[in-house]
Amino acid sequence: MKTARRLSISGSSKPRNPADGRSGISPVDIADHNSRTTLGLLRRFGPLTRQELSRHLGLTEPAITGIVQRLADAGLVAGSKRATATRYAAVEFALCPGAAFSMGLRVGADGGEIIAIDLSCTVVGQARFTGMDDIADAVEDVRRRISGKLHGCGIALSPDAPVDRTALTDIIGTLVAPLYLLDDSEAAISAERVLGIGDPEGGLVTILIDNTIRAGLLIGGRPFRGIHGLAGQIGEMRSGIDGASLNDVATLPSLERYLASGDVSPDAWVAVAARHLHEAVLAISGFIAPGAILIAGSLPDDILAAVIARMSQERDEKIRNLVIAPWIPAVQPATHPKTGVVLGAALRPFNETLFPV
Repeated sequence: MKTARRLSISGSSKPRNPADGRSGISPVDIADHNSRTTLGLLRRFGPLTRQELSRHLGLTEPAITGIVQRLADAGLVAGSKRATATRYAAVEFALCPGAAFSMGLRVGADGGEIIAIDLSCTVVGQARFTGMDDIADAVEDVRRRISGKLHGCGIALSPDAPVDRTALTDIIGTLVAPLYLLDDSEAAISAERVLGIGDPEGGLVTILIDNTIRAGLLIGGRPFRGIHGLAGQIGEMRSGIDGASLNDVATLPSLERYLASGDVSPDAWVAVAARHLHEAVLAISGFIAPGAILIAGSLPDDILAAVIARMSQERDEKIRNLVIAPWIPAVQPATHPKTGVVLGAALRPFNETLFPV
């Protein structure tokens, strides 16, 4: 399901026709890029003056005036005098949060959730569902809380989501359009890039842990899926003396089985899971040398913290023994470990239409 990626702030703006004989980037493409980048800066930093936007964008203040005027005419930004103790008060520009909305849907083996966000990426509505029969009601419930233009709905699916994609889009498509389908690992990466640590030099890896284990990869500012779309499917990776797969020893079901066996303390499970996850991190880092490696998913908060701490210990020990290069980053929790997937899904319509790509 595709839609035009151009930022529509004027009814007269049209994409360049590749068949018209002209090559390179058109003025419309440049205006689209500058408008998207400006919206992204205002979302990230809050209100900014023309001078501040000029420094960020490397453009003259008259050029900035034209950009913010187009965005203001579209109702996306508004200017006001900045509060100051000095005699001169510059005009600063800020997003109009209610000017645009987007919805995000996460579908997994345990059901899922749906949220709505405004242009500032603040959650304005949220509902959970347990099965296909509940999805339509959840979508309608959240849809009623939106008072402005809806730019669509992103749908993030886990590999084990018990749904038929065609049936799912048929149900939601009658309520919201356009729809954007993506893997949950890609959604988690998007949330981290826009609402988390950004796009660190070297790229970004987000490992999701729930019923299975998979990784989202951000390389060169873009999600990497591989030739066959299977990049990041690391759950069957086998490592360690026991040769167990990550899905066997480091998932939520494996933790639940361990605790059900009578062991009160999860320490032994944490040690095994951390060791196998750390070896997976070493393998990934050997190929792409990411600037950051994050872990998210449905593990209980205390267990997730214990796994990350144990992985950091494993890393430090290997560095002291000169087994790995010290530049491999320490693993850390994702900025939104539990909600990153649904936030990333909700960001997709904005990324397609308004925010920088």
